[in-house]
Amino acid sequence: MSSSAGATRPMPWALLAALWVAEMTSSFESAMILAALKVLIAQFGDAASVGWLVTAFLIVGAAASAVVGRLGDIYGRQRVLLIVLVIGGLGSLLSAATSRYELVLAGRILQGVTATILPLCIGLVRENLPEDRVPAGIGLMISGASIGTAAGLIAGGLIVDNFSWPGIFLASASLCLISFILVRWLVPASRAQPGSAPVDWLSGIVFAPGVTLILLYMTGGKAWGWASPAALALLAGGIVLCLWWWRRALASANPLIDVRTLLNRPIAVVSIASALVAMGTLQIAVFFSLLMQAPAWTIAGLGLTATAAGLVKLPSNLTSVLAGPLSGWLTGRGGGRFAMIMGGVVTMAGWAMVLVDASTVTIVIVELIVISFGTTMLFAVAPTIIAASAPPERTSEVIGMLGVIRALFMGVGSQVVTTVLAMDSLTRAGESYPSPFAYQMAVVTILVLTAGATAVAFALPGRAPGRSVTSRP
Repeated sequence: MSSSAGATRPMPWALLAALWVAEMTSSFESAMILAALKVLIAQFGDAASVGWLVTAFLIVGAAASAVVGRLGDIYGRQRVLLIVLVIGGLGSLLSAATSRYELVLAGRILQGVTATILPLCIGLVRENLPEDRVPAGIGLMISGASIGTAAGLIAGGLIVDNFSWPGIFLASASLCLISFILVRWLVPASRAQPGSAPVDWLSGIVFAPGVTLILLYMTGGKAWGWASPAALALLAGGIVLCLWWWRRALASANPLIDVRTLLNRPIAVVSIASALVAMGTLQIAVFFSLLMQAPAWTIAGLGLTATAAGLVKLPSNLTSVLAGPLSGWLTGRGGGRFAMIMGGVVTMAGWAMVLVDASTVTIVIVELIVISFGTTMLFAVAPTIIAASAPPERTSEVIGMLGVIRALFMGVGSQVVTTVLAMDSLTRAGESYPSPFAYQMAVVTILVLTAGATAVAFALPGRAPGRSVTSRP
């Protein structure tokens, strides 16, 4: 579709609204459980088990993103999106209908499939919008994720406080149903795009368990012991499966997940930058949760409750809604490289503010707004660049791979940041917390990683005069 055609076609707001609600549903399901953790721990009596209600969702979403995205590319993204919403809704109903931990966990595993909605939505945006409207459309999808996260925290808290914990799962099931109706009604059916050669299904099926084993090591290694035989067996098994998948995909004529696409220059650059962003500024929750809830006697800590810390984060969730569309607007006018660099600069400015002063709640709120705004810009521009560079028939697959990369390196970054925070501590009455120096070193680490992501963005090709932003390089 040409950019000239895009200039005469109006923005399909109804389609975007349906996709926006679907993506909001995905992020709502991810965040709502956080508001119920205290109640769920009281219900099941084991904080570690309840933690797996969060972890299982994230692992399933990360492992399935690329595979589900590719299935959407092949069989039609609208059709696969509807199936995903049905699975997520059934998982929510299962978790709501039982008080047995094993069944609640099984429901959360099914709900984890909704984390694959974003790659499908971005593929549908590229499929249905004029070229010059694609960056703005993708930006709106990212804003849906921000709103869904905020709604999950607020609505989840209200439901748990005034009703009961199964109510959060009934709410997410209702959202899945609403999204299903809107997508079925307002999003055109996608045309199936089978390849010229038979699909090598094994090359994709092996990928998911390989990633799952690595993520299990990253999320459970601390509890099990990083060097324990069982933990190392998980890591080794995951690496072996991923290496085997890589070799098989390279040798296949039509792999389910094509690693050769990742070698495309803009996609490779964005993948590297996204890995650095995941290790760095995406550790915002880990860092600020510790900072805000640490006792005031640590000098660095603000001594807030978990609820108060969540409320402090809320303004940044709401203001970040504007960052996605702004990133799309900047991409449409200055190109993806310009938008990514600007996002990196804003993010680094926020973390530099933390390095100077984070002594009051008001200051931290401002810093969180700046950091979250810049981080959301970085989050939004990456899929926009990929949508411009990936083959149309593999858009959702490559966006899904980006999600896998982020999940893997968020796990790495979490261990890096927590290790730095543990390098120097203060102890009182048997309780140990990071010292002010440890917090400063953690901020410096995050700043260096974010600066690296910004520097990598300079390797992206600049926008040629007169070219559509979604033209392939």
